[in-house]
Amino acid sequence: MNRDLGTKGEELASAAARAEGYSVLASNYRCPLGEIDLVLQQGSTIVFAEVKTRRGNSYGEPWEAVTEAKQERIRRVAIWYVQQHNLQLTYRFDVFTVFATRGTWQYRWYKDAF
Repeated sequence: MNRDLGTKGEELASAAARAEGYSVLASNYRCPLGEIDLVLQQGSTIVFAEVKTRRGNSYGEPWEAVTEAKQERIRRVAIWYVQQHNLQLTYRFDVFTVFATRGTWQYRWYKDAF
């Protein structure tokens, strides 16, 4: 159930990014150092995005789950990605928070979140 919820949240985030003119380079990118939910590109900028999906905020706001330790893991994976693809572009880190309540889906996109 939670995996399905997370997958749907990532699909919504991908669709939102494409609607704003971003290309989706990778979904659930994995390497020996960890995983990044989305790798996006717009122009000369690569975006490494974490997607947090919740049914409510009883466990706090979704972005609160992107702790300093999680941010550091994402940074390490991003550096791996940049090196493996020999990229000479600028990059940033975004967070998508997605809420699924009563059959509706809403998201917030925090650009340059950390």
